[in-house]
Amino acid sequence: MQIPVVDIFAGPGGLGEGFSAFVPKPSSQAAPFRIAISAEMESNAARTLRLRAFFRQFAPGEAPASYYDYVAGRTGQPWTDATEAQWVAAGEEARQLTLGVPDHDAFLRERIRPVAQRDQPWVLIGGPPCQAYSLVGRSRNLGKAGYKAEEDHRHFLYTHYLKILKEFRPAAFVMENVKGILSSKVGGELMFPRILEDLHQPGGRNGPRYQIVPLVISNHDSDKDVAGKRFILRAEELGVPQARHRVVLLGLIEGIDPAKGKRLVPLSERFGVSDVIDGLPKLRSGVTDREVGSWCEFAEYVLEKARDASNDEAVAAKLEKFAASVKKRDPGMGGRWIKGATDGDRVPDHLRSWLIDPRLDGVLNHEVREHMASDLKRYAFASAFARVHGHSPRGAKEFPSALYPKHKNWKSGKFVDRFKVQLSGAPSSTVTSHLCKDGHYFIHHDPSQLRSLSVREAARLQTFPDNYFFEGSRGAQFKQVGNAVPPWMARQIAGVVHSYLKP
Repeated sequence: MQIPVVDIFAGPGGLGEGFSAFVPKPSSQAAPFRIAISAEMESNAARTLRLRAFFRQFAPGEAPASYYDYVAGRTGQPWTDATEAQWVAAGEEARQLTLGVPDHDAFLRERIRPVAQRDQPWVLIGGPPCQAYSLVGRSRNLGKAGYKAEEDHRHFLYTHYLKILKEFRPAAFVMENVKGILSSKVGGELMFPRILEDLHQPGGRNGPRYQIVPLVISNHDSDKDVAGKRFILRAEELGVPQARHRVVLLGLIEGIDPAKGKRLVPLSERFGVSDVIDGLPKLRSGVTDREVGSWCEFAEYVLEKARDASNDEAVAAKLEKFAASVKKRDPGMGGRWIKGATDGDRVPDHLRSWLIDPRLDGVLNHEVREHMASDLKRYAFASAFARVHGHSPRGAKEFPSALYPKHKNWKSGKFVDRFKVQLSGAPSSTVTSHLCKDGHYFIHHDPSQLRSLSVREAARLQTFPDNYFFEGSRGAQFKQVGNAVPPWMARQIAGVVHSYLKP
């Protein structure tokens, strides 16, 4: 019998995808987890959740052709008369709910109650929104007149966990959040010790008790110095081509032996950006501040202007080479679905079957944003510089003065990474929802493409399968991808949880 999973603050479903897809070895065994209900407040993410829930109604490799026609934009709905029942079931599983709204809370409790009453273990998973804990969010809050952390409800969204833990007592829970949660303070006191204590005894003296255990065997000496650091999962150490560090708490209800299960062992091998995105069709940026008749001529112009501005001979030579290479064809900006083969041979072995779907006849969500022409010149220089020097140019010290942006603080040294290239041979920076705004921190490493990353490239760095479709506008898609847990990492978390709950 499968172990039910309740996913709250689900986003587009990265954590739930990992649990749903986990299969213990030997792989002939059935998947041990099933999503009983997932709850997400944002409408586009909730639509994405339902679509994926529909896809999972079918055995691997047996999703209907109507699903593929829908995600490619050839039909207006993913289901047919023959699969309407599965679409309805997906709507029961994936719900747009805002925790804290009384009617929504009541609905969620009614859905959890039959799950919790069965004579079997179940699991609560999710990641409360992190704006109050992230370093960027905290910096913004400091700039707000009269801001008081103790009055910001976002610091206390984790209490929704406590209510469910107290009332329904799952056998295990997984709570994910940004690393900034370890240093966040309210009223001058660190929040993390309070959160740990609350999760240890949700409901106080009369509630259940949980032991919070690390998921990974850490090989970082610094993790031993600060108690909370032993709960950090580093995605790049788990086969994900991204340097994403998150606090992930695994709680086991009293009675489960913490020594019974396994823990994750960090890998020494690292996987880079080019390992997962270079096999995708090439694209180019749009231009926001001028009409472009011929992209090839415009791209040549941009690269030559960046070359002329460069005070680095090696970088100038690299830009000269790429300027000569863009005269062939316009690759376009991509879209919801574009025709084009994916070179799966480039993808690392452990991710190939996970990412690639041979039934896809194109690439989904492979769409990029537009930029100003002046920024494209900076992109051209930065990506060529990175190819020559192995790192992005760091602010005013390494950008030529002719390419300085008109920012008051550009020379202050505070924004040295404002234009950052994602290096081809290294894991990417943490993929964040900020991609929906400007993309400057996620410049493609190929100078000839003159752009930031596409939604699908960000999704690959997050290890979402290629057949995972993100609903909504391009900006909404970027937000969903950036806010998610990498499914490949989530799959490994599910393996640890299963090691504690299996018979």
